Amino acid sequence: MSNQDEKVIKLPRLGLLTPTMGPTLLKIMEESGELARAVLTFLDGPISDNISNISNISEHAAASRNDASSNYHNKTRLLIPVAEELLDVAQTCVTMIFVLEDTYGIDPGEMIGMHLDKLRKKGYPYNPNIRYYVQSNGQYKYLNLPRLDIPQVTLLKTVCKIQEEIGELTQVLGKNSGKSGERGMEPDINKLLRDSTLELLDIAQCCFTMLYILEEKYNVDMDGILLKHLEKLKAKGYCS
Repeated sequence: MSNQDEKVIKLPRLGLLTPTMGPTLLKIMEESGELARAVLTFLDGPISDNISNISNISEHAAASRNDASSNYHNKTRLLIPVAEELLDVAQTCVTMIFVLEDTYGIDPGEMIGMHLDKLRKKGYPYNPNIRYYVQSNGQYKYLNLPRLDIPQVTLLKTVCKIQEEIGELTQVLGKNSGKSGERGMEPDINKLLRDSTLELLDIAQCCFTMLYILEEKYNVDMDGILLKHLEKLKAKGYCS
């Protein structure tokens, strides 16, 4: 597969759902809790007993190759709920980003550019030949983020990193907006919205990074999971 043809994970704009930042933060916290539960269920499962001392996904994959084929497929199956919860966290962030675009004129393309600049400064490599932007396809509008090659990423570290980023988003919405008891503070609304968008992108990026790892290391069927995800959103009336 060439760089230009490399498959990317894309999440849609939910045109029939218009949340605000407060409920979005609560929803992200809810979904991240469900993600943590799915990760703990996987790590505590009987199939994981023999790899309890293995620290990362790459080592999991290496150990799996030495196990019976059935065990490997069972691990893949048990990782599907983890992938589904990662998608739910990321979708909550992406949905709010599109609402900020529609309601406040925030440019997701500009924000993604700033996000990519930050990734480059941190030394996180990604494929520069893919256009990481907001893309339209029929009635849907999609946002995609890069697959990052970050050594030593683990499921537990991903959960902790997501919690860290949620804390930073909470700080932006609370302390930096004068809602934590600060006196005489006049928040810069435009800066508040832009900073919130960047934090939403950080949370979504954590999810995307792990989703790509699950797909590459465990052959988790992301096409099937994404299709199921979209059907769930339609059934809930979030998109047509």
